[in-house]
Amino acid sequence: MPDRKIPSTPTRLDKPLLRLETPKRAAKPRPANRGERQSVDHLSSGKSSSGKPYANNNRPVPRPTGEKAANAASRAKTGGKPAKPADKRPESNPKKTVPTSLTSRRIVYDLLVAVEEGVQLDKALSSNHELPKLEDRDRRFVRLLATTSLRHRGQLERVLAPLVARKPFGAQANANLILLMGAAQLLLLKTGAHAAVDSTVELMRQTGFDRLCGLANAVMRRLTREGESLLEATSHMDNLPSWLQQSWRHYWGEEATTAIADLAMLPPPLDISVKDDAAGWAVKLDARLIDNHSLRREFDGDPSLLVGFDEGAWWVQDAAAALPARLLNIAKDEAVIDLCAAPGGKTAQLIAAGGRVTAIDNSRKRLDRLRRNLKRLKLPADLVLADGIGYRPDAPVDAVLVDAPCSATGTVRRRPDILNQREAEDIIALQQIQWDLITNALGWLRSGGRMVYATCSLQPEEGEDIISAVINAADGRFAIDPITADEAGIFAKSITETGCIRILPSNYLDIGGVDGFFIARLLSLE
Repeated sequence: MPDRKIPSTPTRLDKPLLRLETPKRAAKPRPANRGERQSVDHLSSGKSSSGKPYANNNRPVPRPTGEKAANAASRAKTGGKPAKPADKRPESNPKKTVPTSLTSRRIVYDLLVAVEEGVQLDKALSSNHELPKLEDRDRRFVRLLATTSLRHRGQLERVLAPLVARKPFGAQANANLILLMGAAQLLLLKTGAHAAVDSTVELMRQTGFDRLCGLANAVMRRLTREGESLLEATSHMDNLPSWLQQSWRHYWGEEATTAIADLAMLPPPLDISVKDDAAGWAVKLDARLIDNHSLRREFDGDPSLLVGFDEGAWWVQDAAAALPARLLNIAKDEAVIDLCAAPGGKTAQLIAAGGRVTAIDNSRKRLDRLRRNLKRLKLPADLVLADGIGYRPDAPVDAVLVDAPCSATGTVRRRPDILNQREAEDIIALQQIQWDLITNALGWLRSGGRMVYATCSLQPEEGEDIISAVINAADGRFAIDPITADEAGIFAKSITETGCIRILPSNYLDIGGVDGFFIARLLSLE
């Protein structure tokens, strides 16, 4: 179906300047080269180690860049920072023939370098041309080693710090990623000492850091002797950047923050949404039924190999991520707009509920992914390539879902790259985008129409504060439509005093945790 470009139009709400507080942290400059929603990205399935001194929490202090302000909005929209020209070139040509035994580890190294430069991990995985050539077991190893290295990066860097008197820097800075991988294999994946040491040294050589092979050998051998005791002196909290620790402790308390940090270190389960017959598919997929809607099972392979995928019976979606679309309570043939729709998990829910859905995204690549996902699921929608800030429908609609771009700090278990790609300063740029989207989208509703606003963030600045500012500016034209316990199901304990939902992963340890979310439902009174 053709994409439609819609001209820009005014919003229904006057836009006051937001002055929302963001937790402050010790000042540190922006990294020059920093930078799975695994659940939704698997719809298609087919969905610091930079050599700098350590800050007070043993996280590396990045180099400053003069482009921070100019690129803030771009980073917020894309979920990462724009790639910089390579400034970390190895001392010799890295494009040597890689032995078969090192192929998997070389791919992991390439993935970590891409993440270091601002690429999201799931994008780095999907764009790596060597990964599909591996056997399934080796592909699982690549993902496991990459995610383990990223999840536990803070701890591993604390372990490595006393063993490396002078960290590689500049053109050799990416050699630190190889040491990180080696430590992760030895201490966390329990790879045999001989294999871990030899593969780390050889990978250092194969990537062009020949002069650092001696360093790698010495560090890895010391890790075999001292690594366990050094690791015991760390905690999962070390993996959170200092600004995030401060924010979560302030808003959610020490106990919840510790529990969220612990949960973030575990591999996520596979959550599934189905078009119909959830109980029946739970049996077919050997899965547990959660809240009569989502299926959950342990699985570390390719979801597309499971029964029902090819026939489009289901898609991968975190149990908490499936809640916002349900809370719209779509009736058959209601007109619905899904804003920021790609890759399409919530779009699929709205269509399956009977809505006539217009799915909007401002990225052609993401819209193409959405089109492929809906084709597999055999679900129809009107796809629109447009910026939601300037879009206006031909006629008022019954419902709008705004799954807004956000810091995604509620998804760090699925997206460990977030831990090193987000900064406190990003929240300000994200707030502006969220404000622009929600205030424009409210103007699309008919009288009595409803909107659900959601972010997969644990930052109140992107949830509670945005909704409060919108209601204050609305002058009675819009109001919060309180979510009931029956509607929320197992998430009823997350209903706030204002009738919104604030999901903390630590509140759902009994089912293995979920992504963190904020959800609000608004009603048009005009």
